[in-house]
Amino acid sequence: MKDGKAASPSTVARKRAVFSGALKYAVELRLLEVHPLSVVSSVAPKHNDEIDRKAVVYPEQARALLAVVRASVPELEAFLGCMYYSALRPEEVFNLREEEFERPTATGGWGMLRLTGSTVAVGNGWGDADGTIERRGLKHWADSATRDVPAPPALVALLDHHLAEYKPSKDGRLFVTRRGPGGRFVPTLGRPIPSKTYGKARHGVTLVRPF
Repeated sequence: MKDGKAASPSTVARKRAVFSGALKYAVELRLLEVHPLSVVSSVAPKHNDEIDRKAVVYPEQARALLAVVRASVPELEAFLGCMYYSALRPEEVFNLREEEFERPTATGGWGMLRLTGSTVAVGNGWGDADGTIERRGLKHWADSATRDVPAPPALVALLDHHLAEYKPSKDGRLFVTRRGPGGRFVPTLGRPIPSKTYGKARHGVTLVRPF
């Protein structure tokens, strides 16, 4: 790394995969006769699978974060709640529709999120379709695959409140941009929420960890 410290195993693996892919492409173009890494012996760094408690949000911190978001940008409370309570990726939350939210049969019970894909924001000309919104399959899954994710009672309550307060976009997505210049609340245009918007909301509170 630039600071002189050793890179993490995941960083080494990711950079090696990208570099190897570039060399493989060079072989396909006949710019190289053989793949250089195929004749180099190396040992991959060992991964530490133990969870770092300092890097994981704890319940009191998560609830405080959601409370701050509720007071400042309430339309993002359920969005961040999906990532905390059900560990959804941002692009999976972007794609979430009301019909994919299965409510519990009894009040206070667990619901289910039946994910059907992901929605990503892309630059003009970089996607497979026109515009800056592209729908894709679930990451590491087949394009037509679906994934069921349990929704705990706290998340069920957040989603019910969100649906009562905010109308979904024309294509049914629950979480889209709802603010214009200066933070003014405006009718949605159906665009995905910019990463800087939910990132700013997510980091809007600082708490001291209890350990």
